[in-house]
Amino acid sequence: MMIGTVIANRYEIIEEVGKGGMAVVYKAKCLVLNRYVALKVLRQEFREDTDFIHRFKVEAQSAGSLSHPNIVSIYDVCQSDGVDYIVMEYVEGVTLKEYIEKRGIIPWKEAVDYAAQICAGLEHAHKKGIIHKDIKPHNVIITREGTLKITDFGIAKVMSTSTIATGGAQAMGSVHYFSPEQARGGYTDAKTDIYSLGVLMYEMVTGRLPFEGDTAVAVAMQHIEKEPTPPTKINPSVDTSLENVILRAMSKEQARRYDSATKMMIDLKKVYMGTPVSFDPALAGGETTVLPPIGGEHVVPKELRGKPKGSAKPVQEGKGQKTPEQERKDKISLIAGIATGVGLFVILALIFYFMFFSPASVPEVELPNFKNMTVEEARALVKDTELQIVVSESVESHEVKEGDIISQDPTPDKKVKNNATIRVVVSLGAPGGEMPELVGRTDIDAQDVIRRLGLVPNVVSEPSDTVAKGNVIRHTPPQGTRYNDGDMVTIYVSSGQENATVPVPNLIGLTEEEAKSALLALDLTWGTITKVESSRPEGTVVQQSIAAETNVGTKTSVSLRISGGKNSASAEPTSTPKPTIRPIAPNS
Repeated sequence: MMIGTVIANRYEIIEEVGKGGMAVVYKAKCLVLNRYVALKVLRQEFREDTDFIHRFKVEAQSAGSLSHPNIVSIYDVCQSDGVDYIVMEYVEGVTLKEYIEKRGIIPWKEAVDYAAQICAGLEHAHKKGIIHKDIKPHNVIITREGTLKITDFGIAKVMSTSTIATGGAQAMGSVHYFSPEQARGGYTDAKTDIYSLGVLMYEMVTGRLPFEGDTAVAVAMQHIEKEPTPPTKINPSVDTSLENVILRAMSKEQARRYDSATKMMIDLKKVYMGTPVSFDPALAGGETTVLPPIGGEHVVPKELRGKPKGSAKPVQEGKGQKTPEQERKDKISLIAGIATGVGLFVILALIFYFMFFSPASVPEVELPNFKNMTVEEARALVKDTELQIVVSESVESHEVKEGDIISQDPTPDKKVKNNATIRVVVSLGAPGGEMPELVGRTDIDAQDVIRRLGLVPNVVSEPSDTVAKGNVIRHTPPQGTRYNDGDMVTIYVSSGQENATVPVPNLIGLTEEEAKSALLALDLTWGTITKVESSRPEGTVVQQSIAAETNVGTKTSVSLRISGGKNSASAEPTSTPKPTIRPIAPNS
């Protein structure tokens, strides 16, 4: 475990935030710039593997040249004490994969926004000559502000170099988001990322992956050979134009996909604005039907041409020709024949429909009540039926816990067709979120975070021997606690060491009020105030119980003698003496 370790006398590792096949990612604090960063540390078992170290450095070199709001920034790549690591921007948020698993299905407009942001990041990388090659929701982070950032350029390739995938490179990606050319070990380019983005979009709007299988090879073969089920067949609420964008991005042939991320982003913006986007699925693969020219002769393909059996004999004028009456009868016979054929076809089609597809032929089942179940539990409950449970919306709720079903359509206890689609609304939990860590932040910084979360800060000062003055010692509720909008957060801020000492000021010659103010300014107090006969100006201090420049603890009392003039008749104290007062030192 590296928690608590300080690397290169600069980066203090706070916690582990993620793991990959090649490295472990930690949240760390930069002790020089006083900011949080992410450290991607190469796994120990690969530190002697030159191939892995090379891939690790490729990531830093690839992503280090990129600067875009939708790409995680790379600050540095280092090696210290045998540890190879990359210093990256620390992004607070969740991965897109976690978000999809939590939401089930993402509303199509939100999915379009997310896809456009990923496109913007890819557009920047592709213009720099870098392809990612492992676009998947696990490698996309959603910040609290809703900004998407692409990370993990671990198997990125520079497009100017050879991009023919090798067996080792293949193993590095994620097969569910592979392009067909990656699965075949073929030539990869920017369109490889576009295909993977198409798969990611498919998952966002349907809640499932386009291809599943028992083994990685089975999934890879489907990417090569099988066409995906159109998203609207799974989720009818998906916009048709968005479906066209997804299917074009997922075309088997690279030539059929978008030429660039820029062109795909243009179509995504059209979809968002309601402008129709068309796509002919026939162009995505298979043979294209060739139609004869309009107004021209039908050209018979060469392969279908037969050899001529002989020359046609010319028709002699007046011989073999039909009279107008015969032609009229022939036309009527032809029309009647066509009508009979069409009628027979319609009758057969109706019989077939009522036998196999008629609603009456589908049995009915009584719909259970799915409220307070998870979507997985609800699907397990109806696994012996053909009912389809689809998440139509996810909303915040005080009554139903996060991840459980709030309502369903149709409502429970109704009889529905065995193949009906049931739309459910899933709870996101109570409005709010999880409390972030505020310990170690300054008072002002912590209050700013609290207000941005829609919460109310309450500041309490208390002494501390270990936490610097002005920094947060602890807070309630603590990190990870669920909060609701408008809740109060109490932060305990260090006021410094409790037993601090201060030098006693010289109070001789000051008025009584001036002396009291001077003591309060140093966190000291006054004790007995006594008037004495003195030749000094009336009302001024002539003696103090603790000599000037003596170091004493804060809150210490200092007694004073005040001049009452030469003829002062009273030397009685004006306030009650305190037992802790020291003897009055003589003053010349």
